[in-house]
Amino acid sequence: MKYILIAALAFASLVNINAQDIKLNEPVKTGGISVMEAFAKRQSSSEFSDKELSIQDLSNLLWAANGINRENGKKTAPSAQNSQDIDVYVALPNAVYKFDAQANNLILISEGDYRGLAGGKKDNPLPPSILYIVADASTYKPSAYNSIEHITDMNKVDAGIVSQNISIFCSGMGLGTKPRAQMNHAELKKALKLSDSQTLMLNHPVGYLK
Repeated sequence: MKYILIAALAFASLVNINAQDIKLNEPVKTGGISVMEAFAKRQSSSEFSDKELSIQDLSNLLWAANGINRENGKKTAPSAQNSQDIDVYVALPNAVYKFDAQANNLILISEGDYRGLAGGKKDNPLPPSILYIVADASTYKPSAYNSIEHITDMNKVDAGIVSQNISIFCSGMGLGTKPRAQMNHAELKKALKLSDSQTLMLNHPVGYLK
């Protein structure tokens, strides 16, 4: 019985160190360079330091990308018909998470390293984090106006706006990133546990510059 108890405690300890939901910090809404300087410095970056993003920088990044910035629940990125059709998933070295803007946390989706599914040059080391931008067609209210083609077009526009938010934030805060369309859609759909109404649109490697 003693050995069974010891084994049970050891297993419990192992479970506790596994990936779990991450409570993000409150975003800091000041700092960085001016908007015009951020535009002037914006560029695509492919080489990053291997240092992981701090929880504060990650919190600020996700809020800037598509966080809630008003008491009415609307976000930093507009969306057609206020559909709020864009979700941001975060791939870190230990797991992939979904950003919950309302609760300001990261919901664990799958344990494991899914950064490599975004592609990129094989001889480049993996960036410390990758943001996957996902559009959900089911958030649109059914109407004669909302044809499949129209919803698809709006998904693309809304994903592009979130992508630009990420790029300008990184430029203004001294981080590196680049928008990319290349990725392993089939494997990522399984890893991110996407529904049939959800579509991977873009991904952004993000890290500190070398």
